[in-house]
Amino acid sequence: MKEKINQKSNFKNILKRITKMFFAQEFMHKEQLIVWIIADIVKMAGLCFVWSASAKITGNMDQGYVITYYVLMILVSKLMQDITPANGVQQILNGKFSNSLLKPMSYLTEYLGSNLGSNLFRLIVSVPAFVLGMYITSRLGFWIVDFNPYLIFLGLIAVAIGFLINFLLGNIFALIAFYNKNMEGMRIFYNNIAATFSGEYIPFVALPLLALFTVQVLPFRYTLSFPIEILLGRMTNYDLGVGFIIGTIWLIALYVLYLVLFKISIKKYAAEGI
Repeated sequence: MKEKINQKSNFKNILKRITKMFFAQEFMHKEQLIVWIIADIVKMAGLCFVWSASAKITGNMDQGYVITYYVLMILVSKLMQDITPANGVQQILNGKFSNSLLKPMSYLTEYLGSNLGSNLFRLIVSVPAFVLGMYITSRLGFWIVDFNPYLIFLGLIAVAIGFLINFLLGNIFALIAFYNKNMEGMRIFYNNIAATFSGEYIPFVALPLLALFTVQVLPFRYTLSFPIEILLGRMTNYDLGVGFIIGTIWLIALYVLYLVLFKISIKKYAAEGI
């Protein structure tokens, strides 16, 4: 019993140290802060303009819904990001992954800490764009979120589930680097697929019924859109329940799949970069 408690305590301490280290590492790029803030504002404004115009022309979407959706996305997306498809793949290809295998902790702990540190920093950077977007949309009468504590609580749970799903998807994708050394094209393809089916490019309210059913059963929705949909407050209790069930099933299934694929793939590792 004491051993398990010590293991949990060690895991938390290690994760905390790694998170702080990567947060500090991200802060070293503070000269890019203005660029990142401007990029968030431009992205938010562009997506809001395109989809609000589409909603106005077609009449089958609420302008306030899609505008608020993309303002929230600027903030929520920073909590859900996973840098493993880039950093994890690079470590496998350059041989540095071997160092992670020699450490007493799982390399997933290091990857998890690096993601948390990076996401925390990017979340802070995104606050100015979010506040500006919320202020402007509120003044124009498009803001529809009233920050219900219950929905915020459910949204945070959905964010945690979605981040872990995204993290596992990224680590499963990284395993391909054991077999294929030309990963850049595949990484771009993976990122585009994930962005398309997560609701980043197309809000689910704009999808036809058949496409909506398809994306609801895929894991990508739960890596971005689902928490935002919860915060928007338009979901029924049934839809909430189904969403959490599907998300949890994917989380468990992806973890098991990762364990199986890692045991198979690690045998192919040659550590060419060493």
